[in-house]
Amino acid sequence: MTATIRSPNRVHLIAHAGPPRADIARFGFADAGQYIAFIRRQLPAPLRLTSARRFFEVEEDEPCGGRCDDAARVRDLQAALDDPQTLAIVAAKGGAYFSRILPHLNFSMLAKRRTPLWALGFSEMTTLVNVVASYRGGRGLYWLCPNYLAWKIRPARRAREAFGQFWRVLPALLNAPPRAEPRPSESGLKTDRKTARLRSRLGSRSRFGSGERAEPGHIQLGPIHGELVLGKAESGRVRVVGGCLSVLAAALTGPPMRRVRPDGRWLLIEDINEMPYRIDRYLAALKIAGWFDRITGVLVGDFHTNREDQVPSVIEILKLHLPREHRLPVVATRSVGHVWPMLPVPINTPLSMSVRRRAVTIAS
Repeated sequence: MTATIRSPNRVHLIAHAGPPRADIARFGFADAGQYIAFIRRQLPAPLRLTSARRFFEVEEDEPCGGRCDDAARVRDLQAALDDPQTLAIVAAKGGAYFSRILPHLNFSMLAKRRTPLWALGFSEMTTLVNVVASYRGGRGLYWLCPNYLAWKIRPARRAREAFGQFWRVLPALLNAPPRAEPRPSESGLKTDRKTARLRSRLGSRSRFGSGERAEPGHIQLGPIHGELVLGKAESGRVRVVGGCLSVLAAALTGPPMRRVRPDGRWLLIEDINEMPYRIDRYLAALKIAGWFDRITGVLVGDFHTNREDQVPSVIEILKLHLPREHRLPVVATRSVGHVWPMLPVPINTPLSMSVRRRAVTIAS
């Protein structure tokens, strides 16, 4: 008798970068237990949430490397990668301290997966998203670490509403199995007709092409709009790799990031609170590794410090690194990076790029 293959339905929430205690408090949750319980109420059946509460309660010690639970983090994430029932690994936040555990993870099982495993996150999670997406059995979505909402939306009640919306729209983004209606949110908000219509459309249309705001939060799903600032670009199919520039440059040449091949791809770069000379250094790392000779274009997301917009400066620095003979196209967008609203970018997945003069649109 042929064994029945069950559809993966496990969503594993990790806090394997910066400790999230401050985020949890800003949402207005009393503790990690209340935070995790809230997520479980939002995530529609048949999806099930798994997480290890201890990673959400860890203390940060910056002078001593941030955290001292590397071996436990590796074991937890490896178990999720190995489990054929894992549909998605969602990083609660970025921050720091993940890149050093990356070499201790084994991703080879993704080559044997019968159904895709998704990795979601941004910033410090750039490496995880790109490595997972480099495998046939992996999918990467460079997008919200949902705790980011606690710092971008106030008051806490509205941040929680957007946080809940993230988990309710997640199944549609992952092409998950049919789902039941989500449970009421903690605030007692009822599902109105507008929200129901949006949820229905998310289940049947392009994952990133609606461009509509979800209710009652402010989750935006695309498409990405940008401006051609250098070179020439043509409409067609593209694939994107990359993410946070400093994180990408730090892990560029070692295993397992060597699997992330830039050949024929568009390179996404974005970052926050970096000095121009450091941006130049990170771009030099990409140049020395030969990436600019292998990519077909650059997508420049948001760069800023607490005081200034850095995108014009990044474009000027980028000119000094790009090969002159290739005249690579460069597109700038304000919709990707450490910004809000933040639009999702599928990594290493065919996307549609539409170019009209200098206006560029990217959608799935």
